[in-house]
Amino acid sequence: MEFYETVARRRTVREFQPTPIAPEKIMRVLEAGLMAPSNGHLKYWEFVLLRDTERRREALANHLKARDVKDKDEIEKIVEGKSNNALKEVYRKSLPVQLTMMLKAPELLIVCYKMTPLAEVKTLFQLNLLASVWMCIENIMLALASEGLYGCTYTPYEAEGLKTHLGIPSGYEVAAVIPFGYPAKMPDANEQETLAPRLHINRW
Repeated sequence: MEFYETVARRRTVREFQPTPIAPEKIMRVLEAGLMAPSNGHLKYWEFVLLRDTERRREALANHLKARDVKDKDEIEKIVEGKSNNALKEVYRKSLPVQLTMMLKAPELLIVCYKMTPLAEVKTLFQLNLLASVWMCIENIMLALASEGLYGCTYTPYEAEGLKTHLGIPSGYEVAAVIPFGYPAKMPDANEQETLAPRLHINRW
């Protein structure tokens, strides 16, 4: 698939077919992640594939504290503080399946990275390791799309329990939890963004 076609096909998907994924596809996707550039060539990235069903449920429900929010009133209470209507809609779609999408996906990838503890970060420059791991993650998401696979980047609010449970070493953080697989149905095309209003030449 041509690069620009892959970019156009990249989607967020939260519902999956139970179809297993060929191991070689998964390896290609993760190797594409490793090809991403990194700050100072320090690729402090590690990947955990959480496959065992019971271990996955224990890790997500009891240690990551992920849950499906089904109650409409609770959902509205969560989104009421969001000023952006598009963001509110994202929450309304995602909150009811936060745990389910991670339990039912054929594969669940946890992307970890090493960085300076946030309490010690004084400048934006010190966040370059965080920026680097997200280059890796986007490479992974694009590689998934090129393989006909899709997923969702779930960013934990608090991952200390998950890190302890999975034996993730001190100094490493969880950048994203990515359930992925073949989509149950393809989502609608992304709304086309317009470049012109965002493009500034020489000065804003």
